[in-house]
Amino acid sequence: MTEFIMKKKWEIGEVKVHKMYLVMALFFGIIFSIMMPIFNEQDGQYHFAASTAIVDLPVNLSNYGEYTVGSGMGTQQNFYKNGTHFQQYYLQKVQIIPQADIPRNINSANTIFHYDFMGHVIPALGVWIGYHVYPSLGVMVVFGRLINMIVCSIMIFLIIQWMKKGKLLLATIMLSPVAINSFASLSYDAVNFVWVSFLIAFVINKVVDKKVNWKYDIPIMIGIGIVSKIWFKTNYLVLLLMFVIIIADILINKYFDDELGNKKKNIFIAVLTSTAVLISSGAFYYWTHGNGGVRYVLERLWASFGISNTSTPTLVSQSLLAQSNRGYNMLPYWIAGVWFTLIIFVLLVEGKYVKSKLVSFGALAVFIASILAVYLNFIPFNEATSGQIYGVQGRYFTPVLLLLSLFIGNEEFKLKITPKKTIFVWVLIIVFVSNMLLVVNTLSGMHGLFVEMRG
Repeated sequence: MTEFIMKKKWEIGEVKVHKMYLVMALFFGIIFSIMMPIFNEQDGQYHFAASTAIVDLPVNLSNYGEYTVGSGMGTQQNFYKNGTHFQQYYLQKVQIIPQADIPRNINSANTIFHYDFMGHVIPALGVWIGYHVYPSLGVMVVFGRLINMIVCSIMIFLIIQWMKKGKLLLATIMLSPVAINSFASLSYDAVNFVWVSFLIAFVINKVVDKKVNWKYDIPIMIGIGIVSKIWFKTNYLVLLLMFVIIIADILINKYFDDELGNKKKNIFIAVLTSTAVLISSGAFYYWTHGNGGVRYVLERLWASFGISNTSTPTLVSQSLLAQSNRGYNMLPYWIAGVWFTLIIFVLLVEGKYVKSKLVSFGALAVFIASILAVYLNFIPFNEATSGQIYGVQGRYFTPVLLLLSLFIGNEEFKLKITPKKTIFVWVLIIVFVSNMLLVVNTLSGMHGLFVEMRG
């Protein structure tokens, strides 16, 4: 009876997580969709152009002072300051022009087999609805944001409900200001966040089940791999290695447990791991040799996360969870520290469910590899930044944080904190304060109430 009661309490607690997520996501998503400045996401003008290309509504943005399909909200600041922003962006009707006259190549207009197309299908629907409600730039953008946010939030809600472990971690990550801002935008980041969450949740469920159904799961994994290659960001393809890891772990356990025993199994895993480390180290050394050497590469990676002194304001550590664009969001630096602390506490408060060290350390290795996959493109990029991961690229790693559940969730990892209810309350408080602060500070900056807020 006691065990039954405890089980029901646990189930009730888990149900609260996905319900809490949906309420908070929709609440802040609506606020962000309506209140945040137009083009507040990175490359906002491009995402709008990509969305309108899908529904054949290319807009002449030069009527709004946007002569290149670029990024940023600087053009809008004068309209905020003189009180004419609503009239300029929400009352002025758009001018539809031929797609060929858009001053930038839009991938979504060229092929459907590209992440640019898949990532903009949902916001394109919203943009189309907005145009038919009232054909102004502001209305089109707001409806695009709302549709994108509602669809993506519901999908994350269903994933949290479906996954067997790591529920609170996924909910917390997806309620961060970076995730909320991505959902309430026209960016392809939103659907990529959902896809990565689904992929990792699928892996977590297989780890909890401790088995793979060869008839059903393998075709699903192959399908996920094909869809990932065709329609999602290439830096996330490294996550498919988790399928190989869990299959290898199941096969190793099945073979060695039956025939050779745990001792030989551990020896085999050690040899396999050592071989993988040697090959990876050799490949890393070979690659760094042509890009300044190991020391140079590691120094730039270190600096990219703001661990050492750097003049780059858009650090990965800032744009991972706290703010999508330091130049406009103007949150104090300590907000990022609060979010890092919260993620650590959530990881430590969730249950231990992973028995395999191969799975746990494999997940950690894939997490690191996902960072390197992005970093590889930045070493030779733009000498002025000394090969750092430049710009607001932290968002590329935001959904991948869920992998850490497989590492910290190992039964051999003894460090754990309680009670879960306390951390749950802190999640609510930090989510509310940080998201409200992001909206207030961004709008304050646009109205010219302060130049920059120092952390």
